[in-house]
Amino acid sequence: MLQETLNELTASNFSMLNDCFDKISAWLNDSSINDEDKQEILSLIKNKKTEELRDRFYRDLEFGTGGMRGVLGMGANRLNKYVIRRAVQGVANYIKKFGSEGCSRGVAIAHDSRNFSNEFAKEAACVLAANGIKSYLFPTLQTTPCLSFAIRRLNCISGFCITASHNPPQYNGIKVYWEYGSQIISPQDEEILSHVFALKNYSDAKYISFSQGIDQGFIQFISENTIDDYFNDLQNLSILKDNSKKDFEIVYTPLHGTGKIPTLRALNNFGFKNVFVVPEQGEPNGNFPTVKKPNPEEADALSLAISYAKKRNSKYIFATDPDSDRLGIAVFDPNMSKGLMKSQAKDDYIILNGNQTACLIIDFILSARKNSGILKPQHKIIKTIVTSDLVANICNSYGVDCFNTLTGFKWIAGLVQKWENEKNGFEYLFGTEESFGYMPNNNVRDKDAIGAMCQAAEMLAFIEDQNKSLCEYLFEIFEKYGAWQEHLINVDLYGEEGSLKISKMMQTMREKPLMEWCGEKVVNIIDYLIPETQVKYQIPKSNVLQFLLTDGSKISMRPSGTEPKLKFYLSVCTKETDTQAAYQRTLNKIDILSKEVHRFIELF
Repeated sequence: MLQETLNELTASNFSMLNDCFDKISAWLNDSSINDEDKQEILSLIKNKKTEELRDRFYRDLEFGTGGMRGVLGMGANRLNKYVIRRAVQGVANYIKKFGSEGCSRGVAIAHDSRNFSNEFAKEAACVLAANGIKSYLFPTLQTTPCLSFAIRRLNCISGFCITASHNPPQYNGIKVYWEYGSQIISPQDEEILSHVFALKNYSDAKYISFSQGIDQGFIQFISENTIDDYFNDLQNLSILKDNSKKDFEIVYTPLHGTGKIPTLRALNNFGFKNVFVVPEQGEPNGNFPTVKKPNPEEADALSLAISYAKKRNSKYIFATDPDSDRLGIAVFDPNMSKGLMKSQAKDDYIILNGNQTACLIIDFILSARKNSGILKPQHKIIKTIVTSDLVANICNSYGVDCFNTLTGFKWIAGLVQKWENEKNGFEYLFGTEESFGYMPNNNVRDKDAIGAMCQAAEMLAFIEDQNKSLCEYLFEIFEKYGAWQEHLINVDLYGEEGSLKISKMMQTMREKPLMEWCGEKVVNIIDYLIPETQVKYQIPKSNVLQFLLTDGSKISMRPSGTEPKLKFYLSVCTKETDTQAAYQRTLNKIDILSKEVHRFIELF
């Protein structure tokens, strides 16, 4: 019966699957894949779902330099327990290169609220146990920042977090970390990738049952003491006087993720006890029933929180994604929401973008530290190359160096690790990227929405003491450094065809770049695939292009490393005596640049 089905794949009506035949055949013949999971594929063949079959098998789900992320389901290009097992086996083979010490140090494993996250975490532990490698599991769902902290605190050699971050409900994934607490970078990334790619069959993954792993002592649970240490360490971020106003209400939504318990605990520890959790989104739910995407970057995801804030007359809203590494902030400002910042408004609330939040927090941290006499010359801040240059301007005004890295907190953490290895005396203070990510704590080497939320709450207490709004604070910054605005254009391109389009757009812009945008000439093109560029800016090789215009505007483009999309980053600054007029000019230029980008996209 199976052979008849495979023979049917070679028929003319399945011609589009010819180059997928070997992968489909391997799946259906693999003894490690159970019959029920094979049946999902057999059903697609029987019903002649050729496009669906091709999408599931035209490639293996990509294991990138930080892990993998994909749509749940059976097949080589889907996220399932067999794909997880093979990926973990690759990591296990690399760990075993470090001998008994590496195996005994073990791997910390966390999972978020997504569907199958708990099961995948256990699958990973079972593969590690079969390879004689210890694993330390959080007993319940846990945040990404707490995992990063635990890797360092427990002296693990590696770590996994089962999550697809802010992706839609049909996705899940696995993030792979190394001993320094961040996602893998060179040299571990390429070496681990080589071990993963060397595994051709799902049956190559060793496996024992979870109960066997427990009985043999290879699988253990992380104690509450480690979690307590994470929260105790967060307290070191506090820089506000105890007599500051902290009784204002914060409406918070974890968007069905991991955030409710850690957020309440952390904010309460900082003295912010008036926190209202959106009830419909407070409990973990991998179907994310109230939102299309559990992404605090998107206004629709904050609709319920804004509705509650309006009813309760609350000025401030916090939101985190499922694994609590991204933080979104919205503030009540009826004037700005109908005026200059209406493009970022939902009802009477302004949803700050990631660059604005970063600049506000950084200016608050630096000014508070300076006023308290605890800002030191060796303090350093890090941002990514697509994050607003306003960050660097703020840092320079306080005499603090700001460094650039590639997009992703593994690069920010990697630079911190480099400083430590060199023992150059630098002290890490804060790191940020534009996509709502902030790393406020040196003991957490990834985005930490919980820690950043505590700092943001102290910033709100600071402006409450001064009887000003957060938007007023933002425009005070603009008055000093120019009126900045950034805008992100995401081009979603799914499947094989989408991947080809992304490659074609990047190739076209390299070979025949647009040398004028909105009447402004391009004065410099920075291509991070060119070795000379990498040396000049001390940035590793990456598929990123940046165009600098005569007026100081900047356009960056790069394929996403975790999602099927191409990203365009627009950044504009206008300096005038009238700050509000300058900001309006900046918005106008952003609008014109956006139209130019979309015209380019439409060519493909």
